[in-house]
Amino acid sequence: MEKEIFCDRVSLTLAKHVAEVTLTRPREHNGLDWAMIDGLLAAQQRLTELDGLRAVVLAGEGKSFCAGLDMAAIMTQPQRLPSLLTADERGINPVQRLALGWRDAGVPVIAALHGHVYGGGLQIALGADIRVTHPDASLALLEIVWGIIPDMAISVTASDIRHDVLRELAWTGRKLDGAESLSLGIVTRLADDPQETARTIAASIAARSPRAVAAARELFTLAPELSQRERLALEARLQGGLLGGEEQVEAVAARMGRREPHFP
Repeated sequence: MEKEIFCDRVSLTLAKHVAEVTLTRPREHNGLDWAMIDGLLAAQQRLTELDGLRAVVLAGEGKSFCAGLDMAAIMTQPQRLPSLLTADERGINPVQRLALGWRDAGVPVIAALHGHVYGGGLQIALGADIRVTHPDASLALLEIVWGIIPDMAISVTASDIRHDVLRELAWTGRKLDGAESLSLGIVTRLADDPQETARTIAASIAARSPRAVAAARELFTLAPELSQRERLALEARLQGGLLGGEEQVEAVAARMGRREPHFP
């Protein structure tokens, strides 16, 4: 597909079942102004409409992934501020959707992080399934310096990060490099070229059985809220839906035949 542009701030391409969403406000380190917010929400919606989508790469153009909220730009339209906290029928408001909305694509999302990853930028990244980070990247929750709290669904997206780590970052605004972010479990892995590594991961996922990837995603998403008995039942149900299916038969045949599988 040809590159799509949303609000002159976000681009989207799709090739070989992998979509790439890129923040394109490089001179401002991809800071979140109103157009960037609108563009990201529009790109998220577009992802839900794409046929054959199997993975998403989320990246930022220029020197940074996203430096967070551009407060000066946001304050040029103060009348829009209340809308940011107005929830939809699912109880999600627009700023929370900036992080949670990637889940609506229904496929794994890999964020490539470099440069400044601050405030809303870090919270958007936490909405991804996998985060690949440059060793020299700088990550922080800077909301506290503005006298506010991180509120972009971080209580949901960061639920598997140690609570004491989140408290320190939210209370102090301390900046972390890639290595410390990895050691604290905030990112998945380090890479000198995060975007290329994210693309490699996405391509590997796209080459696997889409139904198996979706089932694993469902398992890991739903299991934390279930009892042990319910978790085990969910595993068995999801596996039962895969065994003997067309994609599972193809996966076995490809493995036995020492060839790459083909999933239309």
